[in-house]
Amino acid sequence: MHPSKPQFVTASEDKTVRLWDLEKMDLVRKTEVGVAARSAAFSPDGSLIAIGLKNGEFLLMKGDSLEVVTKKRDRCSTIHDIRFSPDGQLLAMGNDDCSVDFYSVRPGARLSRAGYCKSIPSSVLQLDWSDDSKLIKVSTGSYETLVFAAPSGNPISKVENGTWATWTSVLGREVVGIWPRNADKADVNCAHVSQSANSLVTGDDFGLVKLFDFPVQDKYAKHKQYVGHSAHVTNVRFSHDDRFVVSTGGDDCCVFVWKCH
Repeated sequence: MHPSKPQFVTASEDKTVRLWDLEKMDLVRKTEVGVAARSAAFSPDGSLIAIGLKNGEFLLMKGDSLEVVTKKRDRCSTIHDIRFSPDGQLLAMGNDDCSVDFYSVRPGARLSRAGYCKSIPSSVLQLDWSDDSKLIKVSTGSYETLVFAAPSGNPISKVENGTWATWTSVLGREVVGIWPRNADKADVNCAHVSQSANSLVTGDDFGLVKLFDFPVQDKYAKHKQYVGHSAHVTNVRFSHDDRFVVSTGGDDCCVFVWKCH
């Protein structure tokens, strides 16, 4: 999601990156990247878009034109999530190599790896930065949540008085109620807490988009659910002003825009 405009970007298996207008429900711009793309993120000021590819490469594009500014590849596995730090100084990416890499993206600085997290037991699914850009929370395919210092990658065993700039993890006591009865661990694929921090949206393997009050600390919490996708939902996001929710489908190859009342 763009941090201040009614726009969002998608990265797709069809090897395209597309910029969309939320209010007009229209495609603004499209570009071919030559490789299946799996993750995307705007920089905090919206001037850059980072794209993670299936071959381990990542791209930095201009936020308005989708022109590639630079690209780099230090690994060979899929980048499942890619996120700028809140201060805009670092770019983190999690991949199938069971690692998280940090790159310095300061204006005028050479694009270089500043550090990485290791000893992660499984592939990385979701990343969330702390408000002060000093910590990163990693949700893994083995359904563990780990916290590391950035950019050193040193593991942090206890987080005190920390707040997270975003919440996209499907794990943790704050979201235990999103899991339905008799759920398999893979049933809930994605989540996002609203900018107001009082609502949470999820997408699951049954094609459902669900809306909860946040935090969701009671098991099998009450919620509203919305249908439309014919296959699993791969990602969900609130817009910068919480007026919209965007959900992306897997096999149905659809992007849904939901208006929040």
